[in-house]
Amino acid sequence: MTVLKFEADRFGGAVINSDDLPVNWMFKPALENTITYLKGEGFKLLWLFLPPSQAELVPLCVNAGFFYHHADEGGIELCLRLVPGAFVPGYATHYIGAGGVLIDEENRILVIQEKHHTRRHYKLPGGALDPGEHISDAVVREVKEETGIDSEFLSLNCFRHWHGYRYGKSDIYFVCRLKPLSSKIKIDPSEISEALWMDLDEYLNHPDTHPFNSKIVTTALKEGGGLKIDTIEDYGTPETHEMMFDPPAKPKAEDFT
Repeated sequence: MTVLKFEADRFGGAVINSDDLPVNWMFKPALENTITYLKGEGFKLLWLFLPPSQAELVPLCVNAGFFYHHADEGGIELCLRLVPGAFVPGYATHYIGAGGVLIDEENRILVIQEKHHTRRHYKLPGGALDPGEHISDAVVREVKEETGIDSEFLSLNCFRHWHGYRYGKSDIYFVCRLKPLSSKIKIDPSEISEALWMDLDEYLNHPDTHPFNSKIVTTALKEGGGLKIDTIEDYGTPETHEMMFDPPAKPKAEDFT
């Protein structure tokens, strides 16, 4: 009996090796044998990832009882319950973004106008995190890409969590305090129609400033300094890059000047 190569995971599931699958006409009986074997061994779930080059195998898997778990540019992840009611962990449910509050020595705040907005709407520079990217790195990168301004991460000050975002997913948006390291603006015209240093009081009271943006900037200016980057010795791996944000032992005013 031909059984597809697989590896057991620590949750009682089996993961088929998609790098070593037989040709189409041999795949169907091998898959059926594999399902029978794994059920007999007490496995709960069977997983199979198929890249676009193996998309012709998807109908065979669906006919065997697999369902779509998630998909991206790299391919589709399929799952089969070998035991009725077996728990299947969900895929990503949230988008994560970060915006930067940058205030220069003249008490001016860096703000942008996004290209797709049909009316004037000054907001913080920022954007979505890339896979495997930390919040502190992402917000510095986004500010640089959108405005050309170099900056240094200081603290995480607040966040907003809301539902009903893109594709029905939820969204978490972190607001970070950054220290500007340059002042000359160079916008990314593909995303930004305008970027400028605006007097802080003018921005907070400007008719084109949304109350949400006024609120989060005010929060970032409160005493206390926000949450600072911290690490735990011997925690995590180079691949996972764990990071913590803790309150500072004693906020330092010079951090914000």
